Amino acid sequence: MNASLRALALAAALLGPAVVRAAEQPVQAPTPRPTAAALSPRLDAVEQALRGAEENLHSVETQYTQRAEPDDDEALARRYSDGEIHYQLGDWPAASVLFYDLVSDPRFRAHPRYPDALFYLADALLEQRNDIGARMYLRELLALPSSSGHYREALSRYLTVAGRLNYYDGIEEYVARARALSGGQLPPEIAYVHAKWLFRRTDLSPADRIAQARAAFTPLARSPQGPFRFQAAYHLGVLSVQEGDLPAAITRFQQLATPPSAQAAQVAPGKTGPRRSTPTPEEQALRVRELALMSLGRLLYETGRFDEALDHYGQVPRDSESFPDSLYESAWVHVRQGDYQQAKNALDILVLVAPDSQLASEGRILQGNLLQKLRRYDEATDTYTRVIDIFRPAREQVDALLGSHTDPVAYFDKLLVRTDGPLDMRSALTPLALKYATTQREVEDAVRMVEELDSSRRGREEAAAIARRILDALDTRGLESFPELQEANTRADAVDTALAQADAELVRVETLALEGVLTPAERARLAEARAAREALERRFSALPTTLKALEARRERMQRRVDEVDLETHRLDFEVQSLHAIAASVRKWVEDSRPHRRTPPDEEREFLLQLQAEVQTLKDLQAELTAVRARLADERNAVDTTLAGERELRAAYADALRREHALLAAAEPRADADAVATLRRSQAARGRLDGMRGRVTAARAVVRERLERQGRVIREKVVAEQQRLERYEAELAAVSGDARQLMGRVAYDSVRRVRQQFYDLVLKADVGLVDVAFNEKQDKTTAIQTLSMQKDEALRELDAEFQDVLSEVKE
Repeated sequence: MNASLRALALAAALLGPAVVRAAEQPVQAPTPRPTAAALSPRLDAVEQALRGAEENLHSVETQYTQRAEPDDDEALARRYSDGEIHYQLGDWPAASVLFYDLVSDPRFRAHPRYPDALFYLADALLEQRNDIGARMYLRELLALPSSSGHYREALSRYLTVAGRLNYYDGIEEYVARARALSGGQLPPEIAYVHAKWLFRRTDLSPADRIAQARAAFTPLARSPQGPFRFQAAYHLGVLSVQEGDLPAAITRFQQLATPPSAQAAQVAPGKTGPRRSTPTPEEQALRVRELALMSLGRLLYETGRFDEALDHYGQVPRDSESFPDSLYESAWVHVRQGDYQQAKNALDILVLVAPDSQLASEGRILQGNLLQKLRRYDEATDTYTRVIDIFRPAREQVDALLGSHTDPVAYFDKLLVRTDGPLDMRSALTPLALKYATTQREVEDAVRMVEELDSSRRGREEAAAIARRILDALDTRGLESFPELQEANTRADAVDTALAQADAELVRVETLALEGVLTPAERARLAEARAAREALERRFSALPTTLKALEARRERMQRRVDEVDLETHRLDFEVQSLHAIAASVRKWVEDSRPHRRTPPDEEREFLLQLQAEVQTLKDLQAELTAVRARLADERNAVDTTLAGERELRAAYADALRREHALLAAAEPRADADAVATLRRSQAARGRLDGMRGRVTAARAVVRERLERQGRVIREKVVAEQQRLERYEAELAAVSGDARQLMGRVAYDSVRRVRQQFYDLVLKADVGLVDVAFNEKQDKTTAIQTLSMQKDEALRELDAEFQDVLSEVKE
């Protein structure tokens, strides 16, 4: 007992000061629990947020998930409307793609607008110079029982394409059908195109061709107010020339050469589609008159009626493309008349108005000859020298080009198929030689053919790459491939985020309402769950919850993509510049080989290093191309859910559910004031859960439509890939033959250019020799004349002074 008392006394002595200090501090009252009235504004805010989410969810449902998808007919009609808009705007590539998709769809073949789609597709291909594709679809259109009012236009275009391709099978059947549809007589626009087609045919004998073409043009020319009477009359005149009946041709051209005021030109061009530069009736009449004047001048020159020829040449307007020809030909008329000064005057004007034309070079040679005739030898020498200075360096360059390669045909073939430069001869020829080469018809046709084949190859590669990207997007990026479904899903995510934030606020309100009835253990578990939620809250609060926030995020992401795309564009330009430099270096090495003394081993090592650099550039180019393609995908997918966003939303919702479950266990112990708050919270939560169910249903609809539309697109893409594989095999076969042909045509063209330059330089050299010889002859003649005059004067002096001399002798 005493021991216990001593222990208590000792403890009191030790704890006394602390107990006293504790007793002296004021006692803090517990924080009062918020009342229902205090928490009511927060619940009002939650209900307001739920109303906003309800409006956004209703918008998602009405605009996307609950709206009936268009049926096949409506989808086809929409696609047709889009294609027609692009066609009317003159966007031929886009129009051809849309209409090709339509006409290749078996479901569209029974559609009433199928003939229209065929015509628009063929016309769009025709505008892109795809004659083969246009001919195929025009032929299919012409074979239909009904062409929906496009038969005339389709036949007109088909005849044009047939003339270009020299393809004549089956045309007479189409013409007979058009004649039957028009009551036995072809419409003027069809009749004119058909007559031109007959005029250009190469599969008939000359006599048959002339007879058939004359029979086709004659009715058009005799029509008093016919829209093509002038053009038809001109062709009849040309047929007379081809037949050798020059008087009839002169009579025909004289009728056409009347002044424009006397021609009631009413040329009505047919329908040619949108955005085309069709000549006006007055322009067509003027052009026919210019051609008639030129033809008259030539025929009158041939028949020796020189004054009349000059009169008609002089009527050609100065702004006409035939004006330089009229000057050159009138100069020859003056030469035939012996009026060399007038001939030179005409050539002076020619050199002024068309100094860079091939005609001007021939005119300078003739000009030098005329100056010789006029005995202006210094000017003639200057003229010939100018021609030599222009064409001799170009001829030597062409000679070096042809002589520096053992197989020039292979060289041109290799040059034209390079992938690191333009598909032409600009890198091989001087501008002057290139101008003379490309003005030849067969070279133009060959270059265009190879360019079209190369364009087809690039198009096939691009189409194959697009197909791979589409399939990859369907496999890995799902919603991004369907903007409408992506928009619906993005808006549903925004609603889900808004609901989660409302749920979080309800949890906070419930926590405050139940704070007083929670046990220490419940508080600890609740604090742990709250800490887990708050760790996610900062990231979660940045997610958009409204359409305005979604738009702001879209703009931010778009700006970032644009910045990166701008940088890739700059890098792409630099890589292309380096490609051009490498091509120039290689070209210099090849062309300068005959003039250098570089050891072969050293040159080979340099070319290998250059090839390695070119390969590096190609790798960089491919990488940049891939990056730009990825950026194009990202630009179209700026609304895509950010990486981890859906997982963040799910984790945040789980944390809220854990908190709510802990609070639900304490709800039975709540007092009356807390129960009022909890009832409002439960009512709001019921609305919230219902809206979550609708969000889930909306996402299910989006997924179902995504799978269905993705399956349809996948089937189309796979089918197109199979077509591309077949097309690639056909293109490879045709391209090989075409490139070999192109090398031969280019070689022959360069040889002809070289011969032209040689002839011009030779004529100028001969002209210089003639000048020197004529000048010598003139001086010799002058000396001889002076000598004769001297002798005559001496004889006269002798005779005059004969008497004087005789007297002197005596």
